[in-house]
Amino acid sequence: MTGATGLVGTQVVRALHSAGHEVRGLVRRSSATQHLRALGTPVVCAELGDHDGLRAAFEGCDTLFHCAAVYAYWGLTREELTRANVAGTRGALQAAAAAGVRRVVVTSSSVTCGSSAGPVARDEGSLPGEEYLPDYFVTKTEQEQVAFALGAELGLEVVVACPTIVVGGPDWRLVPSNALLVRYLTDRFRTSFPGGCNIVSARDVAQGHLLLAERGSAGERYLLGGENWAWRTIHQTVSELCGTHGPWATATHTAAYLVATAAEVRSLLTAQSPSTTRAEARTMGRYYWYRHDKAAALGYAPRPARQALAEALGWLVTSPHLPDRVRAGLRLHPEVTDSRDLIPRLLDGEAGTPG
Repeated sequence: MTGATGLVGTQVVRALHSAGHEVRGLVRRSSATQHLRALGTPVVCAELGDHDGLRAAFEGCDTLFHCAAVYAYWGLTREELTRANVAGTRGALQAAAAAGVRRVVVTSSSVTCGSSAGPVARDEGSLPGEEYLPDYFVTKTEQEQVAFALGAELGLEVVVACPTIVVGGPDWRLVPSNALLVRYLTDRFRTSFPGGCNIVSARDVAQGHLLLAERGSAGERYLLGGENWAWRTIHQTVSELCGTHGPWATATHTAAYLVATAAEVRSLLTAQSPSTTRAEARTMGRYYWYRHDKAAALGYAPRPARQALAEALGWLVTSPHLPDRVRAGLRLHPEVTDSRDLIPRLLDGEAGTPG
């Protein structure tokens, strides 16, 4: 498992353990691996460009889940994204073949299937058209092409997973999909925008990865999504689940672009990541709606979007990603509080001996 500490990778590791599989986690650094060690997952540190290190890590493994990637709209050039998402995939697959791995599930993205000007759901046969594509979108498309080509060349059974907008946690960083929820809650005007997307729980995406490993057809890609919702519906649901107001306004393309420009300038001055970017603003108004019939035929059955949002909010409101001033003003719906995972811990004075 590469990317074992990421949002999707973390959940795939948990799902594999629950299904009784032995898992080995590959990470770039030894930090942020507490959840892996708590599960008893052996951890190996190696860079995707280290062929010998990767081959040694993959020895004895039947299946590789390649979840490692850079998901970002800011702070990296096209070349840097290509190095991580495309060259990194090439290196992982070459090392997997050298180690005798049989099957590889590559985590891509639904954006490789393009978007629509209207509320139309796309499938695995769809491709991007003339719409604007951020650098991240471009590199994920190139990643798929490299993965399938190398699979055929090296004799690997390559299956590609294409998750939609993945929400949920836990995650040590705030990925752009979860940041969309935080951005709405921190916006005093509770602004929505035109278009829509497909919302899916990180846990369902993880289960989808297992299905693809067990039943997916080599050389095929599978959309792993949930429900298709307009952004206004998403924002209204977030407000209801958090007991707050909104949405009060709908942004125009011009307004969104100006706000993103200001956020990027502020980021340069403060050395902090911007709350939104011009690349994201340029995708506004499109419908990133998809069908997951192909995965459903394998047994994939995602939870409703409302439940996925409630679970994501249940984690976000207790995470450091949401400011205290915002958290204090929320009145959480029972669907949110009931969705929280209860994690046992020792009470003060307990250490395995009577206190």
